[in-house]
Amino acid sequence: MKHAVKILLGTIIVAGICYGLNTLRREKAPEQEQEIIRPVRTITLQGGRDSMTRRYFGTVQGGKRADLSFRVSGTLSKVNVEKGVAVKRGQLLATLDPRDFNTRVRQAQSSLAQAEAQYKNAQADFTRYENLYKQRVIARAQYDSYKTQVDVTKSAVATAEAGVKSARDALKDTELRAPFEGVITERTVENFQDVTAKQTIFTIQDLSALEVVFNIPDNDIILAPIPQVRSIADLQKNAGKYYTMNARFDAIPDKVFPLGLKEIAAQATAANTYPITAVMTRHDDVRILPGMAVTVEVNFTGEEKDGETESRYAVPTTAIYNHGGNNYVWRYYGGSVSRIQVNTGQINNDASVEIESAELRNGDIIVTAGVYFLHEGQHVRILEE
Repeated sequence: MKHAVKILLGTIIVAGICYGLNTLRREKAPEQEQEIIRPVRTITLQGGRDSMTRRYFGTVQGGKRADLSFRVSGTLSKVNVEKGVAVKRGQLLATLDPRDFNTRVRQAQSSLAQAEAQYKNAQADFTRYENLYKQRVIARAQYDSYKTQVDVTKSAVATAEAGVKSARDALKDTELRAPFEGVITERTVENFQDVTAKQTIFTIQDLSALEVVFNIPDNDIILAPIPQVRSIADLQKNAGKYYTMNARFDAIPDKVFPLGLKEIAAQATAANTYPITAVMTRHDDVRILPGMAVTVEVNFTGEEKDGETESRYAVPTTAIYNHGGNNYVWRYYGGSVSRIQVNTGQINNDASVEIESAELRNGDIIVTAGVYFLHEGQHVRILEE
C-alpha cells in the first residue's frame, strides 16, 4: 500500500515539474506579432516629357488675309473669279456697272471747263482794269473788286479739278483687283447684284505661308515654365529652350509639322483663353488649306538635351507625402514600398500635380492613397481595379 502511494506522489511531482517548465517556456518565448500587409492603390508613371505636353485644337489660315470690297456702291456687271481660284497681284476680280460713274466724270469735266472759262474772263478783266487803275482812271475799290473776282474764279477752278479727280477715282474704283497673290477662299455675292461700299465681296488668303491659330487656357499659361520676357521676340528667339510646338492632322497621322511662334495675346478672351498664332512652313507634298482643323501639341519642357534624363510626371495630389517640410512619394517594388523625395509643381485642373525627381523613371509604380499609413520597407499588396 505504501509503495503505491509513493508511486502516485512521484507521478504528481513529475507532472507538476513538466507543467512548470512549459509555463516558463511560454513566458520566455512569446509568439511574434504577424505583420499586416496593407492594400494600396497605385498608378504607373508614364510620359516624362509627355506629362508636360498639352494638346489644343486650332485652325489653319493663310499668312496674309484680306476681305475685299468696293469703295463705291453700284451694280455688279462682271465677276471674274470663283472660290478656290488662285489669283495674281493686280488681277481684275470684279467690276461694277460704270455708266453712272462715266456720267459723273463728264459732268465734273464740264464744271471744270466752265470754271476755267470764268477764270479766264476774270483774269482778262483784271488785266484791263489793272492798267486803268495804274493810269488813275478807276478807283481803288473797283480795282479790288476785279482782283477778288480773279481769286474767286481761281478757287472755283481748283474745286472743279478736285471734282474731276474724285469722279475719275470713283470710276477707277468700279474695278476690284487683288492686292496680293493668293487664293480666293470666299465669295459672298452674285453677278448683277447691287452692292454697297465696304461690303465684303471676296476673301483672299496668301497660302505661300500658313498660320495656325489656337487658344491656350489660363491654367496652362500659369503652368508653363516660361520666364517673364520683355517682348515676343525673346520667346521667338529662345523657343526651343522654353517650349516646342508641333501640328498634326488626322488625315496625315504619320507626319508632324513644326510650328514657330508669331504672336501671343497678352489679354485673355471672354472664355479665359489666350489666342496664339503660330507659323507653319508650307509643304508642297501635302495640300493644307485654310479652315482645316489641326491638333497643336505644345511641350512646355522645351527641347530634350543629349544625356538629359526626363523626370517630370503628373500624379494625383493624394500620392504626395509630406514629412519634415519635404515632399515624398512611395514607390512600390517587389512587394514593399520605399520613399522617394520629389519636387512638386503646379496643381492641374484634374487634381494632379507635377512632380520631378532624378530617381523616378517611366514604369515606376507609385502609391496614390493612404500614404501617411506607410513606412519604409513596409510590405503591401496592390488592389485590383
